[in-house]
Amino acid sequence: MKKFKFILSCLIAFSFMACTQDDANVNNIYDNSGQTGVGFRTTFTSAIVPIDGEVTKTVTVQATTTSSSARSYNVSVDPESTGNPADYTIGTLTIPAGEYDGTLDVTFGNFANLPELVNQTLILNLDLPSNVAVVGSASTEFSYLKFVVCNDMMLVLNEDQYADERTWDITDSTGAVVQSGGPYAQIPGGQQITENFTLADGCYTFTIYDSFGDGQFDGNITGDYTLSCSVITHATGGGNFGGSQATPFCVNQ
Repeated sequence: MKKFKFILSCLIAFSFMACTQDDANVNNIYDNSGQTGVGFRTTFTSAIVPIDGEVTKTVTVQATTTSSSARSYNVSVDPESTGNPADYTIGTLTIPAGEYDGTLDVTFGNFANLPELVNQTLILNLDLPSNVAVVGSASTEFSYLKFVVCNDMMLVLNEDQYADERTWDITDSTGAVVQSGGPYAQIPGGQQITENFTLADGCYTFTIYDSFGDGQFDGNITGDYTLSCSVITHATGGGNFGGSQATPFCVNQ
């Protein structure tokens, strides 16, 4: 019965609201007869600015309804952002006609003017009309910095008391598991777990799992995790992400 009250509260919440902000596990909420809701499905994205050129990152958004014409919505830069507006160009958040999902492109550049070994953040908030509600997440965060060679990873898990429900793995571009861990000991009051390992250059997917299905949340303690290499954050999340949460990332690419 643990965590039953939390799960029940999610079920009886507004029909257009989601109980998680996870990229892979935000449920599609379709309701063409009800109020339109719009929100980010991607809540965290990392970007490495190459020595020459630019890099464009695309985040996904979802809507609860479709429309006969394309819809565009405004976003605003959160004042908590640390990056310089000269570092990036923000595209248009657009949901195509007849679709529930849309995209927003953000391009990062300005390598020469970025500080060394300093993570910059760009946080974008939805600026929706009064007749449109938020579904999923109202904001999405980009973490970016200039290219840094780094292969020594550190995974930090700040756990709820049910770390015995926690496992994780990292798969390469072929789907092969190259690193994994857990389950861990169940400790009342929670614990911090640190894993250190090395990854070769390439692209990967980090996935964290919860066997009970309520992420790093036990009804009292809200846990979180961060996968990083030096100042580079490759994946971060936590809370009630459901049964799993996956984040793609690249090492020295």
